[in-house]
Amino acid sequence: MDDETMLRRAMDRTTQDLPPLPDLAPVAVRLGRRRRARARLTVAGGVFGTVTAAALGLSLLSGADPGVAMPAAPPAAFPSAYHTPVQVQPTPGQQPPEKLSDAESARHAQFQQQVSALLDELLPASVEDIRPVADEVSSYRITAGGKTFPVTLSIRPAEGERLQECRNQPPKLRCEKTDLGGGRTAQVYEMAVNRTDTLGAMVVTRYGRSNVLLSVDPSDTASAPVTGAQLLTVVRDARFTDLLKYADAYPVQKKDAPVKGG
Repeated sequence: MDDETMLRRAMDRTTQDLPPLPDLAPVAVRLGRRRRARARLTVAGGVFGTVTAAALGLSLLSGADPGVAMPAAPPAAFPSAYHTPVQVQPTPGQQPPEKLSDAESARHAQFQQQVSALLDELLPASVEDIRPVADEVSSYRITAGGKTFPVTLSIRPAEGERLQECRNQPPKLRCEKTDLGGGRTAQVYEMAVNRTDTLGAMVVTRYGRSNVLLSVDPSDTASAPVTGAQLLTVVRDARFTDLLKYADAYPVQKKDAPVKGG
């Protein structure tokens, strides 16, 4: 029995009494074709001025080295249903991941698999692979053009908070407010991060009692292979909303250090 089969069976046993995650099974069926198409495409980037997430009033998990090497591809038995987690060592000064119970760790891992499968389908074809970061439920890594880029999906309890207004500082920062329907809005940001020639993108919104942030940061040398508009496509997808609904009802992150837009 291979490692992935053993892991999945163990996760099934430890999570049998937990609330079920949304059923995204149809996503996995289509991923193999998309990955083959992605390998044939290239990445285009843009340039904005320098700004950091701190300038937007955002409070996120500390970033890890975006240049971390990706592990080998998943075994052939799981070409489209399992995304092998990548191990990332904490950077100096970063707190190590909180120790969780076996059941809670398995629930977080299952949630990351669902997110990875959906992002793998919805992100542009230039994204060749996506992996969850082990023991960091909000962190992922994508590869495009042979480079690795950090992805964050933060769904953090923040009852009573609201999004601040968009703040534009062209060319350093561009923000556009958009309607998601159902009384919900989102803020779509595109900005240069760390240096003047590396562009990042993010979408900030709320769902229920939670603040939500989806972002793709640049690597050390290249802009993110995903635009704000492409992230918005993910946020608008009904299956993404199902994941938000689950994480809002059964949080996978703590209430401290909430995410704010503005």
